[in-house]
Amino acid sequence: MDQHEDDGGRERDGGTEPVRTNPRATNPFRNGIDRRRVLQSSAAVGAATTLSGCLSDTSGQRAPTVYVFNNGDRTLSIIDADTDELLETVFIGTTASFPANQYGTGVDSEYDTLWLNVSGGVKAIDQHTLDEVASIDTGFGPNYPNLTPTEEYLLVAAGGTTTIDPEPDEPTDHVLVRIDADRESDTFGEVTGEIPVGYTGPCDVTFEPSGEYGFVADIANETLTVVRVDPFEIAARVDIGDPTGDGHVLPFMCTASFDGDRLLVENGEGGLGSDPDIPRRGSESIWDTSDPEAPTELERITRDDGLSAPTITSEVDPETEAAYLFTPGIDAVTVIDLEERAVDRELDIGGRATSGAWAPSREKLYVPVQTANHVAVIDRDRREVLTTIDTGESPTGAVGGMVRPETTTTQRLQSSLATLGLSVGDREPTFCPDDNCYCG
Repeated sequence: MDQHEDDGGRERDGGTEPVRTNPRATNPFRNGIDRRRVLQSSAAVGAATTLSGCLSDTSGQRAPTVYVFNNGDRTLSIIDADTDELLETVFIGTTASFPANQYGTGVDSEYDTLWLNVSGGVKAIDQHTLDEVASIDTGFGPNYPNLTPTEEYLLVAAGGTTTIDPEPDEPTDHVLVRIDADRESDTFGEVTGEIPVGYTGPCDVTFEPSGEYGFVADIANETLTVVRVDPFEIAARVDIGDPTGDGHVLPFMCTASFDGDRLLVENGEGGLGSDPDIPRRGSESIWDTSDPEAPTELERITRDDGLSAPTITSEVDPETEAAYLFTPGIDAVTVIDLEERAVDRELDIGGRATSGAWAPSREKLYVPVQTANHVAVIDRDRREVLTTIDTGESPTGAVGGMVRPETTTTQRLQSSLATLGLSVGDREPTFCPDDNCYCG
């Protein structure tokens, strides 16, 4: 892999310009529409026009479900998390690469809202109807949201960047935004707090289990920010420290463990902006966050330690035994043993992925594979891929939940037409193109 494939950029005027699309992603319409797709979609269109209710017998009921957002055709694939069957794929006109999902997805959760990162802000859709119920403009294209464990607030890191030095016309005051996420509140969907953070490049938000503290990776500032949720304020800022080699550390995404003791931080690790000749190698940091206001880095896993490619995001299993790293530079998910603090194995998922989500029981991890148009299902206990499930085009983000949407014939018909590559309905612009987007 050459330097520019490795760091996701291309040369421009002696520097590096971020590329937010995956050049390896498959375009099913590149060579025209093949007969198999026409037959499949035609059958689906015929079925959709004859059905007035949802295809699932459990529509409208509570049942373990995984929602997969297909960036390529703006559809949503609905998966039964017990049987690992695709229930249906419906057109929703929008998408999300990193929907807020860490805590509001458990089997005991009554939460019924999906929060999406969209171009210029975030949007909430109702899990029952898939209708929009809130839309918030942050003023920035990139937005990285997460729901607090209390399901009371949504925090958004807005303005994440991949350059150390801002362009002349680029905003130099990024912001952390707190939004009322309680559907029963009179101020649901309203901004209840903002923290201007300067040109830090806030790229991700994750929470320890009490919901009192959140962690934000700042790529341009090269810090880890600890945010107190209520009152909404910065509790601490920790310098990430020197890289293991030449260049910058570039922390850009992070995931806290469910027990609150560990934090995984993805680092670009290498050159950026003023260092175009230094490749980004990537590294993964393991932090001790048992004292959330004083996080301490325990280990930094690099290429020399067996990391095959730069990591984009991660998920930590509920027992804090393993972390699963999504590395679009290879067709695999990298597993880190958190007790050994070392690479354990790589799981072949049949293509490239940038994110994943736990099912409500947190026994299985669902990984949208953009370049294969399927979801890989990973068993937590065995640390192996159980199966794959077909989805729509370029599946990118996923989130778990306990509601089976009551979909409509129109949504299913539009999905069938979108599968053929036809323009149907309103396709909301997204900061993330058809393939992927990530701050790093």
